[in-house]
Amino acid sequence: MKPRVRFAPSPTGPLHVGNARTALYNWLFAQREGGTFLLRIEDTDPERSLQGYEEGILEDLRWLGLSWSEVSRQSERLQIYRRYAERLLDEGRAYRCYCTPEELAEMKRLQLAEGRPPRYDGRCRRLGEAERRRLEASGRSPSLRFSVPQEGETAFKDLVFGRKAFRNAEIGDFIILRSDGWPTYNFACVVDDHLMGITHVIRGEDHLSNTPRQILLYRALGWDPPQFGHLPLLLGPDGKILSKRHGAESVGDLRQMGILPVALANYLALLGGAVKGDEVLGWPELIGRFSLEGISSKQSIFDLKKLLWLNRAHLRRASGEELKGALQALLTMPPGVEAYLEALKDNASTLLDFPKLLPIFLEEVPPMGEDALSVLKEEGAQGVIEAALEELTGGGKEGWIERLTERGLKGRQLFRPLRAALTGRTEGPELRRVIELLGEERLKARLDAALKLIRGGQG
Repeated sequence: MKPRVRFAPSPTGPLHVGNARTALYNWLFAQREGGTFLLRIEDTDPERSLQGYEEGILEDLRWLGLSWSEVSRQSERLQIYRRYAERLLDEGRAYRCYCTPEELAEMKRLQLAEGRPPRYDGRCRRLGEAERRRLEASGRSPSLRFSVPQEGETAFKDLVFGRKAFRNAEIGDFIILRSDGWPTYNFACVVDDHLMGITHVIRGEDHLSNTPRQILLYRALGWDPPQFGHLPLLLGPDGKILSKRHGAESVGDLRQMGILPVALANYLALLGGAVKGDEVLGWPELIGRFSLEGISSKQSIFDLKKLLWLNRAHLRRASGEELKGALQALLTMPPGVEAYLEALKDNASTLLDFPKLLPIFLEEVPPMGEDALSVLKEEGAQGVIEAALEELTGGGKEGWIERLTERGLKGRQLFRPLRAALTGRTEGPELRRVIELLGEERLKARLDAALKLIRGGQG
């Protein structure tokens, strides 16, 4: 049976890097096994769910390179959840709870004060019909709670953490349908995963404690649970949960930094051992080498420096056409820019470096940096530029550098002032590549402008 997996974000904020890894792992698994990847928007918290967040999450997933066969929204399926909740109520597996938020808060306070773990004490499970009618007559709207068995344990084999077991008595009866008719996460998740035929639930470690509740619901509804695999949380270099203080928290943060989608996917796939082997991998290698069995149960450190290293490596592997496509959102580029991008990619760490470097090729005379101006003012620089202009005017670009070396100009003595004059920088793309891509007229204009700066400074 081909696997069916899903990514189920809540539209209550931007797409976190850790959630992006969850989506990526589900997608890679489906691709690797010839399965199906679904997207489900879990918007059952109407106060916190915003349309703008949903649109942002979808856009970030598309940017990352992921696609899905279908998308659903839990807010459009409320009648389905209510029908199954009523079924559990009719079968005596759920009951109406009339406790107010204030009563529940006081219950929790007392339990913590006594050193006990907070959980619902089951008081409404024992209510008689007359008491229920009295509470409803007083205006209380009940929620529905699931009756957790008081004996035994709920165990399962996690694909990452191995066997996990939870004592039923420590779980506590939990709400499946709130008093406003909206389902809770655990209940809606179970109903949807069953009806959508999900075979593997791959999600964050923070959902590990939800799994026994969900397995109990599967059993109560007469359904077979899917396989579960929980991914260890991503930490910053300081060992704390990844956040903005570590330099980036969301996919949007990394997009704004100029990270390539394939570089981010490559890095996230390497974290925790899901993909092994060479470090710099494209999409075919990521799909081919992905393995759920290889994922470590240890939490992984998200190192922005390592991601930037991978990003540089992927920039070097990219073609000019690929770079042009990646840069479309950042700047408008003229025809033929691909050759310039090819020449510049070895000097870029992120996409944001290209707008800074492109003036080397796009402008008639690029701006002169302070470091380059200092080089032009060094002893002997004027003679080099004058000789370069003379040779270029007299003999053309073909064999230009060779003729200058025949004059005894070579090494740093030649190339340092020549680079400064032609690019306005002291570092950058290979100088011979710059000369190759610039026409003779622009070379002459830049040499002439450099001489004017030198002579003007001497005056």
